[in-house]
Amino acid sequence: MSLEHEEEFHNCFEALTDSPESSPSSSFSLKKSLNDDGCSSIRTASFSQSTSSNGAFDEDSPIANVPKTCGYCSTFDAGTFRVRGKNYKRDKMKFEAGPSLFRYLASDIVQVDDYVRTGFCKLPNERIQLALEREKEMHSKGLPSDMPPYVVAVNIIMPGPPCYHMVYYYAVDDMSTIDGTDGTPSSRLARKFFFEEDDEFRNDTFKLIPRIAKGNIFVKKAVGTTPTILGRKIDVKYEFGDRFCEIICDATSSQVANKVCTLVNSYAKSLVVEMAFLLEGHDITMLPERIFGCIRLTHVDFSKIRVVRTKNIENGEEEDRSDESTSS
Repeated sequence: MSLEHEEEFHNCFEALTDSPESSPSSSFSLKKSLNDDGCSSIRTASFSQSTSSNGAFDEDSPIANVPKTCGYCSTFDAGTFRVRGKNYKRDKMKFEAGPSLFRYLASDIVQVDDYVRTGFCKLPNERIQLALEREKEMHSKGLPSDMPPYVVAVNIIMPGPPCYHMVYYYAVDDMSTIDGTDGTPSSRLARKFFFEEDDEFRNDTFKLIPRIAKGNIFVKKAVGTTPTILGRKIDVKYEFGDRFCEIICDATSSQVANKVCTLVNSYAKSLVVEMAFLLEGHDITMLPERIFGCIRLTHVDFSKIRVVRTKNIENGEEEDRSDESTSS
């Protein structure tokens, strides 16, 4: 990396993370009823036998294979990050995060000919809608399906051309962890985030912790590990269904974020990038913080990712999906 690029990268990322520590009800009844009497019935045996959220996901599960999950992505131990403790507002102490709240399901890194700003969870030929269709079919036969009670997806719109989406999917296997009924601060915070009509609160709460685990030393130093409230830096949109929430983070909406992503992408084949997603605890009633999911991107080769034809898809036309050719 040239000194000019190093300085540009550092300035861009510093602007994006400009502080040391960034200090829907209609479907809620359905989600709660799933927790009360339907949660266990819609897990498959493969889900119940899968490893913890910090370990490997179930590669044989249909939801990870239709379409096939991106081979450049994996999850890892959320405990390697530090987050706000119970008394952070008083003592500013952070602690090891512990295990992820949600279970890693799958990832999509795809090239598109036109951005899908309404998200991937609603696309008929993508994994969430396909899983919901499978669930209907399996239930009609009296069988369980691979669709968890609820899915949280983080969709990062990357600058182009070419245009890319990076979408990471996490399963909520126990609705009490997000509907406020398990009595924990993280569940109460999640209830407000996922089930109340307050995008301003969501924009002040959704947090990303980035780091470069392996790669160019100058890129590592430039990126750092500063937590960022994304809704304060870029446009973030929230798409809800009865069984999912998709958090759509538009890196193209900010000139600074655009430059950061472009610079990182230019070194992607040599980098191991790690990110943690969480909700920021603003006061003692919402602390300690809990990471809900992590993602690791390893030596991504953008020339080999899946291509999704998205022209006019938001007008109701189905996408034409090409085959993916990736290697881990």
